[in-house]
Amino acid sequence: MRRRQRGVALITALLVVAIAVTAAIGMSVRDHTQIQRSGLVFEQDLARSLLLGAEVMALRLLEQWPNLNELPWDTCVSPPVPLVIDGIDLIASLENLHCRFNLNSLARVEDAPVAAFADLVARAGSEANIAAWQGEQLAAAIRDWMDPETDDPVYRLRTPPERSGNRPFLLASELNRVQGMTPEMWDAIAPYVTARPGTDNLIDMERAPDVVRDAAGVQEGEQTEGLRYFRLSLVARLPQRDFFHCAVLDAPNGRTVVREFTSCEN
Repeated sequence: MRRRQRGVALITALLVVAIAVTAAIGMSVRDHTQIQRSGLVFEQDLARSLLLGAEVMALRLLEQWPNLNELPWDTCVSPPVPLVIDGIDLIASLENLHCRFNLNSLARVEDAPVAAFADLVARAGSEANIAAWQGEQLAAAIRDWMDPETDDPVYRLRTPPERSGNRPFLLASELNRVQGMTPEMWDAIAPYVTARPGTDNLIDMERAPDVVRDAAGVQEGEQTEGLRYFRLSLVARLPQRDFFHCAVLDAPNGRTVVREFTSCEN
């Protein structure tokens, strides 16, 4: 009887130890996860502060630049510029958005550059057999999508139902919501379009790629009067991960138009 009681006591003791060990492991894992999560939150907050600071630096630089038509680089996108702020490595680059076709220019009531856009679609999509008439149809759909007076029912018939934008584009990628847009067409034209504020389509004819420059030759009465909008791409390299930042800058006025804590689109 005593031997049996000792056996039961031993088993009970082992169970208690096993439960204690399991609880200790669970607490250790939970604490480790909490520490890791806290570290990531700290890094995220630090990265956001650094990226916003770098954005302000870029704005001040552009705002004070003597002549934005005379940039220290000859291409549409600046070379990557390495920065170090508080011991953290950042990489910055600026893109001249006047090297791209402004989708919002298609909202103009008069003299919308439809022919220029159709020509750009045809040139950019030639390898995918995309024709100019498809560009004309897409231009009409874009105008309807931005027009607050129209509400094409085709969007409400989608699953889930949608509404047209009824406003200018904030991001060029919104084009994928427009009726008639296809993945093939987006892949073709994405490097050549943007969504700048306003309805101008001022093109930097010196730096713009051939596709944009040739298409811009179709439009009339619109010359480059001075570069204004730039897109800032930033990457902050912290120990646990990289953090991205993308902002559209109104250079002469020193203000940010659109800001996203993500990598810039095409």
